[in-house]
Amino acid sequence: MKNAINKILIFLIVVLLFTGCAQSNTEVVKVPNFIGMKATEAQSLAKNNGLILQVVTTQPSATYPIDTIISQDPAEGAEVKKGGIVKIILSSGFSTITVPDVVNKDFKDARQLIFDAGLTIGEIKEVEVDVPIGTVISQSPDPNTIVQPGTKVDLTVSIGTFVIVPNVIGKSVDEAKTILESAGLVLYKVDVFNQEVPNAPPNTVLYQYPMPDAKVQKGTQVLLRISK
Repeated sequence: MKNAINKILIFLIVVLLFTGCAQSNTEVVKVPNFIGMKATEAQSLAKNNGLILQVVTTQPSATYPIDTIISQDPAEGAEVKKGGIVKIILSSGFSTITVPDVVNKDFKDARQLIFDAGLTIGEIKEVEVDVPIGTVISQSPDPNTIVQPGTKVDLTVSIGTFVIVPNVIGKSVDEAKTILESAGLVLYKVDVFNQEVPNAPPNTVLYQYPMPDAKVQKGTQVLLRISK
């Protein structure tokens, strides 16, 4: 009889232990927000909530300093069993970018290189200089400077060279061409008036475009109209 009672007691103890374990294994807790916390701080919070943190990997971040949690799985508010694992990714420090060299490149190409590098365009300064229009003359920060993502790159861009159009009205075609070319302009077309102009020698410039004293870009083409 005594042996039978002992067996029953042992059975009840086993059942109670099993039930207690089953209850503890099914206890659910809500996952707190670990993002932005230092690893040691997050570990303490996880322990207090009955959770285990597991570092999956580290990666650079433009926002979070080194050893700071930048992502977690499951997310904040998710319900998991007590003793469950929350996978985290730690920052290995601020990510950096090398500024590309865009000097002497066309502005359109330079802008794309800057965007592709994860940077942005800052101030654009236009200057008159004897290089093709739209060419980048200088940049800041300098090429190969180490910066953070999103840093602004200031550019100085050529708008070409401007000259004052000389007055060639009353000159012969040959004289006008020489004068225009000396000023950095190009004679591209000569029209002849259909009717005679009194007191105008043949092949004399009667009209020009652009007009005298106009400010134009170097290399601008000039139209002349001459007498018969």
